[in-house]
Order: sequence, then structure tokens, then C-alpha cells
Amino acid sequence: MPTKKNIVDFPAEESKTAVPKSQGQAYAERWGHGALFNKGYVVVPTLFLRHYATLKPFPITPGEALFILHLMEFKWDAREPFPGYKLLGRRMGVSDKMARRYAKSLETKKYLRRRLRIGQTNRFDLVPLFDAILKAAAKEAATKKTSRRDE
Repeated sequence: MPTKKNIVDFPAEESKTAVPKSQGQAYAERWGHGALFNKGYVVVPTLFLRHYATLKPFPITPGEALFILHLMEFKWDAREPFPGYKLLGRRMGVSDKMARRYAKSLETKKYLRRRLRIGQTNRFDLVPLFDAILKAAAKEAATKKTSRRDE
């Protein structure tokens, strides 16, 4: 039975007009094309967009960035995404061989770890990339702070 402690009273007029919206509805209103979100959407950290091309010592190429964005579509929970190269390549408009090259390049740059599985698609660990992006963002913030002190 609810107690007075866990009941929140809302003014009658507000409760009639303030209908909560799902996040998808809010996006549809913002962009004005609700049908774009019928199949879902991908959450992309702004820091990724701001820093991928200037990461040190190895910047990420536009093709590699697109590969990462496609991997993000398959990041549904805490587990590592595991789409196949053929699917990634088809969605990117490149061959599955090119998709493999993007993965290998990101792995060589130490931004991606592939977890090979026998008879199944690889799992893709993006934690190293996000660690590098956070480090770049922190360095940029420190640089800005230092330059403001010098003024």
C-alpha cells in the first residue's frame, strides 16, 4: 500500500497537459522527420566527433570513423558488439574485405580490440578508443585552462 512518503502530488492542470514523451519522439520533433527514427537511432558521444580526427599519435580516418559509427549501432548493452564484416561492409557501401581493413587498422592503432570467436562473428571492444578520446579531451581542457591563466 502506498504511503504518503512515496506519493508525489502534481497540480491538476499540469498533469493534464504535461504528457511525458519518449526520447525517440523528442528526436522526431527536433529533426521534423519522425520516420527517420522508426528503426531506432545511435547515440554518438560528441567527444568522439570532436576528437577522432586529431587523436595522437594516430588520427582516425573518415572511413574508420564510419566503421566505428556502424559498430555503435550494434552496441545495445554492456556487451561488446558483434556484427559480421559482410553486414558492416554492405551498410558502409564497401567490401567486407575493406571493413576488415578498417578493423585491422584500428586494432593496429590500439583503438579497437577484436575478440576472435570460432564459428561466430568477432566481438569488437571499443574501450581503448573511448579511453583515448577521454584522454584527448582532458588534454585539450588542460591546455585551454593553461592558456587562460597565461593571458
